[in-house]
Amino acid sequence: MEILNMSLSAAVLILTIVIIRRLALHRLPKKTFLALWAVALYRLLIPFSVSSRFSIYTLADMLKNRFWTANKPSIDTVTPNTRIITEKLTPILAEVTPVSISPVMVMWLIGLSICALFFLVTHLRCRREYKTALPISNEFVKGWQQDHPIRRRVEIRQSDKIVVPLTYGVFLPVILLPKTTDWTDETKLHYILTHELVHIRRFDTLTKWLLAAALCTHWFNPFVWVMYVLANRDIELSCDESVVRIFGERMKSAYALTLIGLEEKKSQLNPLASNFNKNAIEERIVSIMKMKKNSLMGIFLAFTLVIGMTTIFATNAASAVDKEQKNKVYNVTIAEETAYIETPASKAEAFAIYELYGLTYNKSTDQLFYNGELVRWFEDYYPVGEGGSTGRDYFNANGTIDVHGVRDLSQLTRNPDGSTDPSGKLVGVEPYSQAAFDARDIDQLKNPPMSVTAVENSSEEQEASQGSTSTIVYSSEGGMMTPEERAKIYAVYEPFGLIYDKKQDCFYYNGKLVRSFIDILSSNGEALSSGKFKGSMRQINNPDGKGEVDIKAVRDYTKPNAGGEGKLIGVEVVN
Repeated sequence: MEILNMSLSAAVLILTIVIIRRLALHRLPKKTFLALWAVALYRLLIPFSVSSRFSIYTLADMLKNRFWTANKPSIDTVTPNTRIITEKLTPILAEVTPVSISPVMVMWLIGLSICALFFLVTHLRCRREYKTALPISNEFVKGWQQDHPIRRRVEIRQSDKIVVPLTYGVFLPVILLPKTTDWTDETKLHYILTHELVHIRRFDTLTKWLLAAALCTHWFNPFVWVMYVLANRDIELSCDESVVRIFGERMKSAYALTLIGLEEKKSQLNPLASNFNKNAIEERIVSIMKMKKNSLMGIFLAFTLVIGMTTIFATNAASAVDKEQKNKVYNVTIAEETAYIETPASKAEAFAIYELYGLTYNKSTDQLFYNGELVRWFEDYYPVGEGGSTGRDYFNANGTIDVHGVRDLSQLTRNPDGSTDPSGKLVGVEPYSQAAFDARDIDQLKNPPMSVTAVENSSEEQEASQGSTSTIVYSSEGGMMTPEERAKIYAVYEPFGLIYDKKQDCFYYNGKLVRSFIDILSSNGEALSSGKFKGSMRQINNPDGKGEVDIKAVRDYTKPNAGGEGKLIGVEVVN
């Protein structure tokens, strides 16, 4: 499950922040910790991340590859592989079992719902009470508000439902003061209003909403609960620091006494409002009294710390494949095929269509999950031509479930070039039965046979053709296609100069008779000559060697379509 991987990676970051906070809380600017919590929020709430060679997960991968993989038994050293192939479907070994919802997913949704209801009900109940607040007619408050304008409209009201000041609302913020406030103590009022204004300018209420969202999503992670408590404390500490900077360090004692006076009054629980009164008042008082002017060295260290933590803990492991494949187009020739290996990004894009049906791909670990359970074997094929099929499969020896795609082949669509897409409509993903799982030959999955074989005309057919060109269709056992079927398939090449003549059953490239043509639709890196080629391709050969030109298709494999085929960008002559 992607949410679990996000939570685990964020836990490492949160633990590191807690340690740094313990050691340097009174030595670094308080904004430093707000920035670090923001990085943790990003890791918890954003389901994607950039890669970095300096990531801690890059080091983890290096150590795993060096020590762990070398000592694993042979069956476990099989890395997950995803192939786009053209082959005959093997018979299903047993009946398909009904789709089931993972108990883990159900538990997660229940926990999320309970947490979300707690925050929403509490907030709505408080908002209902806050609406009874009345305007303030105090001249000092009115004058202070005129002297401190901001772009958003800020209301200052009083209520008999609260005992300490607070601020609520993001876009239309309201500073709410207790009705029992001593309106004659202008110094204290100045501190309180300035404190709440700092909250408003920093959108601290919105930050609290994001913290609550992270807590609801990752309610099962104790480190996220720790983050929620400490991040709320650091919001107040940073706000206190700003207030002291505004009034000057000589006012630290007076401001601290104001906090102590307010601590004697207890406020009701509202986790989504910015209260002047918070837990750990002792920590706030100590922080205020130890506050010193920020030095250039301290600012530099804080900046370096935030950048370093982001780079090390908030990025994914660097992928050599990503760097090698980026902006690179592979031109495959008949004599020498250039390998193409799918990247985690291209796999994630290809598997995205299955997410609606419970199948998710984890880019970080290159693993496939079905309703939270690790997939061993996945296949999604559909028939093409006569007796052949194409599609996608996946294998991971460590998986515990085999699944397959379900398609409605009666719902055919048209491609942009006007041809018919034979893949039909994807309508689901279903697991194979336990009997089918146990009966499947794992050795064949680990070392599949050559996925393409040539289907040629027989010698009698060649003699009858009297030297005319023939088509070699690559599939496991597929028969010959009709000229009409070939015309539809090869229509995609017409914009690039390759024309199929249905009457003569031959091909021309820019007016010249074609002797041979090859198009590697997809490949996982194996060469045809290896005997273990796993991919899909089309090839045209003239058995008598007639023709004026040999050509090949040019594809951009960094831009695969939903079926995994690279984007066709041209046709050119093979020298």
